[in-house]
Amino acid sequence: MLSLDTNILVYATDSSAGIRHSAAHRLISSAVGKNVGLTEQSLVEFMHVTTRKARLSISDAAKAVRGYLTYFPLLVPHIGIIGDVLTLLDRYRLGTWDARLLAVCAARGCTHLLSEDLQDGAAYGTVTVVNPFNPANAGLIGQLLS
Repeated sequence: MLSLDTNILVYATDSSAGIRHSAAHRLISSAVGKNVGLTEQSLVEFMHVTTRKARLSISDAAKAVRGYLTYFPLLVPHIGIIGDVLTLLDRYRLGTWDARLLAVCAARGCTHLLSEDLQDGAAYGTVTVVNPFNPANAGLIGQLLS
């Protein structure tokens, strides 16, 4: 399983993002029906980012989140997530929210997190980060989504 980070969801709704908008939109379309899940953190962050400065209304952002949830399973933290976050924080130089995102992904069986916000190719425990906007990763992403 793999997961999509907030930035992909945001780019897919932001038509002013140019090439990233079209790439994110294609990626999400390709991920439908595949072994891809979305963390509750990514969806909450999506709401926060897209509704700041009235880029989207709360109702439009909520509609987008509900739409994502019809196509992708929701990945939620388990009771021991705090211990997992602390382990990642101790082992790697991560921000707290990045560690939490990676901990949820790992706990829910994700082997890859597609994100441009963490180091491309870095492995954090059992989760490897892949930047979907790096053309060199196209083959790997195709394999992950096949």
